[in-house]
Amino acid sequence: MTKKILVVDDEEDIRMLLERLLENEGYDVSLAGEGKEALAILKKEKVDLALLDFFMPGMSGRELAELIRKDIEIKDTKLAFLTVDEFNLMEKEEMKMLNISDYIQEPFDNEDLRQRIKNII
Repeated sequence: MTKKILVVDDEEDIRMLLERLLENEGYDVSLAGEGKEALAILKKEKVDLALLDFFMPGMSGRELAELIRKDIEIKDTKLAFLTVDEFNLMEKEEMKMLNISDYIQEPFDNEDLRQRIKNII
């Protein structure tokens, strides 16, 4: 069965790049440009992994992750952050509390990204 990945990023070029890369790996990919759109997708589609941009205007990836974890219907969705920042110790502890599977630094290496996603799924 094909695994489903939701990419949530406010930058269209990043969404398109990830869509192409992940579809070439055989994944079914959905795209969202912001948090509310992502929540709507998660509530109507079974998603194996959601890749969340950490820094988005409006609702950040962290805020989105908190909402997902509080929602009984989607709380078990596997989550990973995409970020240009390197997380410090306190932020890594917060990731553990939110049950974040991984964080992937941008710019990312395509092969590293593929391997990390395989490890999560």
